[in-house]
Amino acid sequence: MEYLRDVRDEDFIVLISDWKEQITDMFENSNKYNLYDTIWEMSIQAFDKPREVQVVIDANSNVFISVGSPGFVTFGGQDEQVIGMKFPVKEWIHTHPFGKAYFSGTDMNTIFMYQNHMEKATVLGDGERSEYLFKVEKGNDRVEYITYVRKDNEEEL
Repeated sequence: MEYLRDVRDEDFIVLISDWKEQITDMFENSNKYNLYDTIWEMSIQAFDKPREVQVVIDANSNVFISVGSPGFVTFGGQDEQVIGMKFPVKEWIHTHPFGKAYFSGTDMNTIFMYQNHMEKATVLGDGERSEYLFKVEKGNDRVEYITYVRKDNEEEL
């Protein structure tokens, strides 16, 4: 059994030792929807309790992964996970293991901080996905699109 420390400096147990490899393999060998499902499953099943997991896909399509507490995730304390990350980020994905896919205040602060260096942000809940898309039109003007996808995969804009 492997032990890690979360952002609150608390030890926790890893139940699925290859959780990062499962996410990376899904990214490299499958479609995005299976990737989202795998990230969600690892967030719920890979640790002693449900925890936020974040996945960053960088400009070179490399995957960077970290885990946090049940309510917060960062690369802090897992700094080695970001070595070599190149901007702009193609997608920042993270989970809300309590079940709702929405952008919290902390999420929005992260988006605003990195908005000029990010193409897409995605948050996963229980059968839900919310996306914040940045699209460049006419020079440097950025237009944001927010979509919400329910369990039955019907999109609401």
